[in-house]
Amino acid sequence: MGEYSQDLRERILKAVKEGAGDIETAKRYGVHRNTVWKYRKRWEENGEHSARKRGGKKPAKLAGQDQSLRQWTEENVNITTSELAAKCGEELGIKVAANTVWRRLKLLKLSHKKKSSGSRTRSPRRKGRP
Repeated sequence: MGEYSQDLRERILKAVKEGAGDIETAKRYGVHRNTVWKYRKRWEENGEHSARKRGGKKPAKLAGQDQSLRQWTEENVNITTSELAAKCGEELGIKVAANTVWRRLKLLKLSHKKKSSGSRTRSPRRKGRP
């Protein structure tokens, strides 16, 4: 849902300042009474009467650490994302999950190789069974 216009916000606060109740003001301007209550409360506590900034994207945890990731993947081509995540914690002081490292490597178009587990334990194929 979008925000109400600044003009409507100011008219609501003007009515409240003149002594109108929250429910009465809400009916007059066609908004929910909680909207009037929130506007009044913010105005009384902080003197704010304009909309607050909304949303925004969080910066990536590994932003600015691209050089370190490149260096580590060049030094050890068999390093796993789990090992890179641990290295980020130890050397950079940034606690991240292996998936976060994977997404950053993908963004940087760096390849990483998974270590082969060598001889995996598998159940043997059954022979002679239908």
